[in-house]
Amino acid sequence: MAIFDEHPLSELDRKAHSLLGDKVVIKSLAQQAAFQGLPRYVSEYLIAKYVKPDTWKDDLAKMQAKVKELLPDLEQREMLKEKLLSRGEVTLIDNVDVRVDLRGGQRWARVPALQDNKVRISPAILEQNTGLLLGGLWGTVKIRYAPEVDVDNPSEVASFTPFQVGPPDLVAYRAARGQFTSDEWLALMLQSAGYSPDAIPERRTRLLLISRLIPLVERNVNFMELGPRQTGKTFLLRNISPRVFTISGGKTSPANLFVNLSTKAVGIVGTRKVVVFDEIAHTSFGDEDETISTLKDYMESGQFSRGSLAFAADASLVFTGNLDVEDNKPHSRYRHLLEPLPEELIDSAFQDRMHAYLPGWEVPKITPASVSKGVGFVTDYFGEAFVRLREDDHQARIRSIELGAGLTKRDHTAIERVGSGLIKLLYPDGNVTDNELREVVTLACEYRQRVHDQLCILAAGEFKPKMIAPLPTPAKVEPASTTEVF
Repeated sequence: MAIFDEHPLSELDRKAHSLLGDKVVIKSLAQQAAFQGLPRYVSEYLIAKYVKPDTWKDDLAKMQAKVKELLPDLEQREMLKEKLLSRGEVTLIDNVDVRVDLRGGQRWARVPALQDNKVRISPAILEQNTGLLLGGLWGTVKIRYAPEVDVDNPSEVASFTPFQVGPPDLVAYRAARGQFTSDEWLALMLQSAGYSPDAIPERRTRLLLISRLIPLVERNVNFMELGPRQTGKTFLLRNISPRVFTISGGKTSPANLFVNLSTKAVGIVGTRKVVVFDEIAHTSFGDEDETISTLKDYMESGQFSRGSLAFAADASLVFTGNLDVEDNKPHSRYRHLLEPLPEELIDSAFQDRMHAYLPGWEVPKITPASVSKGVGFVTDYFGEAFVRLREDDHQARIRSIELGAGLTKRDHTAIERVGSGLIKLLYPDGNVTDNELREVVTLACEYRQRVHDQLCILAAGEFKPKMIAPLPTPAKVEPASTTEVF
């Protein structure tokens, strides 16, 4: 039985499958056959690469058996070490990352299944799998026990086969955009992100959902979304790319965010592309004054420092949390829309650095009907393409739309970054019409307007009401008739 018989495809699905090949996957199959213990983007990669339409059931069974055999449970760690010691070699599935020790002139792989942070790895393997140095890769890794080489660090990576895509071909990705209409591409983006376009017919709602991806495609965006529970505020970013780090409530500090002064290790803001502060109402900041002041500096300049150490980074910051609603609007008891935040973040200087506030109360809750069943990009390819699109810059295009008077530099920066991100998501080939560009700028202005409106309540003496919006398009003046009338 062919895969399409049990997973019927729409016209858009078949078009995407035909044009994009193993870069896309049937999302309903990926959800049905997700491999336990592996992130979604890894499961989708394996299905897209190894599961063929005509033999999908047999292919899936083989993959599931292989994953079960090679993916160790936590309680099997000591058994795995014993196997390595007695046999001299083990093969397993794990999330491996590598750091370079310049002082010692060594490259060390971290293999969590072995609880070992110092596994030797050769330059040749790193050259073939550069993702190991960029946050790590899931894959099949063969570990060899060789104490005769280094008695203190006896394990070494003998081979590594990644379960994630390599660097995407952006030329091909941009060219693919030209094969789809704007509506088709937006629907494909939604399906790739895990949403069913049929369940989200309104264009505005679709654009709100896609806007959640702006921090991944645009550098140094400060983004906020507060809204009701079960709308997937962080699910998308958390599952789309290993370059995203999520802090789910709890306590954070300057050491893990920026720099650990004891070890000189750079924190997550300097090593990831997106840092998500989930459940922000329940997040506490160790060394509160230092953490908040360093965050403010970073949100403004893209730089941070601790002690004598200073760094520049391009991670975007996302703040998400719950907000009570009534009749699909923020609850009337709120004096302003920042009340769910921790007290230390309800600060005009901090909030003025926020580029966008997405109205989470307009996003529908996730239901079985809203989950994607059609064809979408393999999540890992999708996420990595977005990270690569950070190299593009469409801010000049955004500046071509004239805005009203009275806007600050921070207003313009916010609109340019958010608008540029939307162009990368919706029009990655850069082919955007005047009307489409105006739609993008209008949405970016709305997101910044919501930030400014809260500032007017927080610090009424400093911030005055103003309209953040594109100026109307000048009306075309018809040329005067040259016909003489007597």
